[in-house]
Amino acid sequence: MPRCPFATWKPISGSSGTYTGGPFKIVHHTTEGSSASGAFDAFKKNKSDPHFTVDATTIYQHIDTNTAARALRNLANGVQTNRDSAIQIEVVGFAHRPKVRATLENVRRLCRWLEATHSIPKVWPNGLPKPAVNGQDPGGHNRNASNWDTKGGHYGHSNVPENTHWDPAYTKPEVDFLMLEDTEGPEVVEGLETIPLFDPGLESDHSHMPDHADPEGTHTEMPPRKRKPAAKAAPRTKKAVKIDESPVGTAKVARLAASTKKAPRTPVRDKAPRKID
Repeated sequence: MPRCPFATWKPISGSSGTYTGGPFKIVHHTTEGSSASGAFDAFKKNKSDPHFTVDATTIYQHIDTNTAARALRNLANGVQTNRDSAIQIEVVGFAHRPKVRATLENVRRLCRWLEATHSIPKVWPNGLPKPAVNGQDPGGHNRNASNWDTKGGHYGHSNVPENTHWDPAYTKPEVDFLMLEDTEGPEVVEGLETIPLFDPGLESDHSHMPDHADPEGTHTEMPPRKRKPAAKAAPRTKKAVKIDESPVGTAKVARLAASTKKAPRTPVRDKAPRKID
């Protein structure tokens, strides 16, 4: 029953089922929000739990790593994603922002435990995640389905078949930091100075990923496009029917609509009118 011994157990929606096969792999996401609590609300609402959520202070575990999580898109008649032995980590933060060093340190520690527990190699079969360009999706992501099905290792959400999100958008120094062994110090990472100790702008920012559920409940910069409702056809002209409610009860009189040029018909009285009490 693989539960990380240094993680805080926090179940939310539960597993999506048993694994269907494939070598074990680690999938890196970003929550596209500024807090773990906001991410939990989104997971509960969308039933999109990962195995782990990680911020600068805590590693939360939601699902046992022997069963599948829910945070990946999975199309019908395609490859398996969530259930293809994919252990999923949501990193608190945004794809377009640098990740805080303390958060990356927790992710690094968790990855070493997962690699040892599930025999996951320290490789990126579909290449390293691509960092944001001017705060936006850099494009050109490798989502090779054959690699996904047959090769264990690390994948960004941006490298998973059938998926369209571009998180986590790690930079090269961030990846190098995450791959450090316990015996290695951070000073060996080239570009370490680009990984901030703090990010004061994190709480006031919002997602640049238009179709990502926003855990903070704020608007995304590029909201999903809504389809305009189809124009309604003009109603057909109908004959107006007038009821004569006089005490002697005349018959119904049919008249053409006022928009027609025909003159209204002459009212026809009942042959045997009755008085209504």
